[in-house]
Amino acid sequence: MISRTLPLWAAAAVVGIMPLHSAQAASSVTFPDKVCDVTKYGAEGHRLQIALNTEAIQKAIDDCAAAGGGTVLVPKGNFLTNPLFLKNNIQLKLEKDATLVASTEIAAYRADEKTKYAEAENGWLPFISVADAQNVAIVGEGTIDGQGAVWWERWRENIRATGKKGGTDRPRLIYITRSHNVLIDGVTLTHSPSFHVVTRYARDVDINGTRILSPWHAPNTDAIDPIDSQNIRITNNYIDCNDDHIAIKAEKADPRFPNGVVDNIYIANNTLKQGRGISIGSESAGGVNNVLVENNTFEGSMYGIRIKSPRGKGGEVKNIVYRNTKMHNVEVPLVFSAYYKAAPIVEAEVDQLLKAGGFTLGEQIYPPDSDPKQPFDKYKTPHFSNITVENLTSTGDSKAAAYIIGTPEAPLSGFHFTNVNIEATQGLRIRNAELETKGLALTVKEGPAIKKDAGAIVHE
Repeated sequence: MISRTLPLWAAAAVVGIMPLHSAQAASSVTFPDKVCDVTKYGAEGHRLQIALNTEAIQKAIDDCAAAGGGTVLVPKGNFLTNPLFLKNNIQLKLEKDATLVASTEIAAYRADEKTKYAEAENGWLPFISVADAQNVAIVGEGTIDGQGAVWWERWRENIRATGKKGGTDRPRLIYITRSHNVLIDGVTLTHSPSFHVVTRYARDVDINGTRILSPWHAPNTDAIDPIDSQNIRITNNYIDCNDDHIAIKAEKADPRFPNGVVDNIYIANNTLKQGRGISIGSESAGGVNNVLVENNTFEGSMYGIRIKSPRGKGGEVKNIVYRNTKMHNVEVPLVFSAYYKAAPIVEAEVDQLLKAGGFTLGEQIYPPDSDPKQPFDKYKTPHFSNITVENLTSTGDSKAAAYIIGTPEAPLSGFHFTNVNIEATQGLRIRNAELETKGLALTVKEGPAIKKDAGAIVHE
C-alpha cells in the first residue's frame, strides 16, 4: 500500500477571536501498490507532440480504478491529451520531466452525456476532473501545462469586439467538485486557460508544495479557488500568476452549514509573487467562517491581503486571522472592501463617475462617502466582523497602506491591527468601519497616516 499524508501542523489558538483552529492536514490518502504506466497503454511522450494520448491515459486511469485503485504513472516525456477524468482511489503521479499538455480543441472541452457530471459551473469541462470522487491524489515532480495562450487571445478578441470586460468563459485546469480526501502535492501547474485549481462543494483537500505559474498578461489565472468548500489546507506553495493567488468564495447559503458554506481554511508558508493577493470574495453570499492565514511572504504583488465583495453578492465573513506576514513592493498591502465594483474600461466614463466624488483603486471604482444607505440583506449585503491582522511588515514601494471600506447599512466591525508596520506613499483610508490598533506604524510620504471618511472609528 502507498500512503501519503501531509505533516500535521500544530494547532493554533487565536485568543479572543476564534476557537481552537485545527491546522492539521486535511487529507489522508492511501493507495494500493498497483502501478499503471501510461506508456504501457500506448501513450507516447515525444518532444514535439502531435498525436493525442487521451485514450491511452484514460484507459490507464479506468483500469487502475477498476482493479481497486493504485498509481497511474506518467514517466518523462510530453503527453498531449484532451480532458482527463480521475476516479476513486487513483493517484496520478508525474515523474520528473513529465508533462501533461492540454489540447486546445474547443470541442474537446464540451461535455457529452457520459462526461456531463464533470462539467464546471461555466459549462466547460476542466482539463483534469476530480468529480464525485474520494481518495484521489495528483503528485510528483512533473508539470501540467494548460496551453492557455490560445484561450487568452480569444478572450482579448472578444473584448476588442464588444468593448466590455471579459469573464472566465474558458476551461479550468484542475476542478475538484463534490469530492473529498484529495491531495495535490509537488507538481507544477502552468498556463491554465483560466483558474488553475478550483475546489467546489469539496472537503478535506490539501494543496501542498506546488508551483503555480502564469505570465502577468494571462487574464483571470487565479492559482487556487476554494468555493463553497470546507477543511482546505493550502501550504508551502510558490505562486506567480496574473490574478488572485488564492480566492475563497462562498456563492450560496446552505442550511447544512449555518456558520458559512466556507469553513475551516488554513493557508500557510506560501511564497507569493505577482498576483492579486490572498482574497476572500468577491462572492461571499454563502458566508465565510474560520480562516487562518499565517507565515506567508509576498513580493511584487498587486495586492496582499483582501476581503472584497460588492452589494448583491455579499454576506457574512467572520473569524478571519492573518498573522506573521511579510511583504515587499506590494502595491496595496491590505484591502477590506464592501464596495467591490469594476470601473468602466472607457476612461471618459470613469471620469464622469468620479465627478461626484469617490476614488478608484486598481480596476475598481468607489462612490463618495455620502453614498446613502440601502436596505440590509443577510445574503446580499457585505458584512465583515472579527478580522485580525497581527505581525505584518510591509516594506518597499507601496501606493497606499490599506483600505477598510464598509457600507453605511453594514459598517465593518471587530477589526484588529496588532504590530502592523507598513511603508507606503499614502496611508490607511477607512470608511464605515471600526478599527482597533495596537502597535500600528504607518510610514507615509504623502498626506495623513490615517484618512477618516464618514463612519470611520479608530481606537489607537
